[in-house]
Amino acid sequence: MTLNYRNRLMKTVSIISFSQLIVFAALFIYRYATEKTIPFEYTALTFDTSSVKLFIETLIQPYSFAALAATAILAVYTPVTCMVISYVFEKTQSPEILYFLGFLVGCMIETFRLCIPLFDLWNGYSEFLIYIGKLVFAGRILTVLSLLFSAVFSSDDKIQEADRNLIIAVVVSVVFATAVGIDTRTILPSMMVNTSFQSFFTFARIFIAAMTVIAFLFNKKTKTMLSYAVLFSGYICLTISENIITTTLGFILLWIGTETYFRGLHNYYLWK
Repeated sequence: MTLNYRNRLMKTVSIISFSQLIVFAALFIYRYATEKTIPFEYTALTFDTSSVKLFIETLIQPYSFAALAATAILAVYTPVTCMVISYVFEKTQSPEILYFLGFLVGCMIETFRLCIPLFDLWNGYSEFLIYIGKLVFAGRILTVLSLLFSAVFSSDDKIQEADRNLIIAVVVSVVFATAVGIDTRTILPSMMVNTSFQSFFTFARIFIAAMTVIAFLFNKKTKTMLSYAVLFSGYICLTISENIITTTLGFILLWIGTETYFRGLHNYYLWK
């Protein structure tokens, strides 16, 4: 993939994700203005500061607005990060940037969880809910594969293969999302439906993350591995968050991990 084509692709993703953010914000404002409410399943939250234990229990209890905030953070994170890397790495031929773009697309897809409260999809079966579940599932596979490929295929002789590898990641994500079953009877407090073989796919994500860490260590990129671990931990927290403390932790880790990851990448290509 040429540098100009990659830059155009980044700008396209940036525009789409920013437009998506505006559309969802407008829809939420319109719904609240017309109906004076937005349906959520877990809205009861009572702060009890009489003891540290009770206060911590308050912070970890399921709360739909915490899940909403976590999803909104990813919705803002995608266009902002895309615009930053478009500016900082505009003239840098780096396969890591293209793979990270795949990660950002996965984060952008995650935003479609907002459709559940927006269109009041809490109450059982609908084709739209199945579509959202499969779409978000594909995005989650794409994120872990993109970061894995960034660790494995980041050498100079693999630059021309980056676009092909990213296409493979997209195809694998779509295939698994198409095949997976969606259980619309159970919508989690994190605003996500259950999928079939939930334990297997959770283990697969952990395994791929572990392989990514090993790949960074094998390539002697310890600092990159640490920033990846922080970044990915923040992303996971935001995708599964159903309480205040997980959302807060996810935001902090994602911000720190992203900043350190790109600072290290910028320094690497600056002195290369």
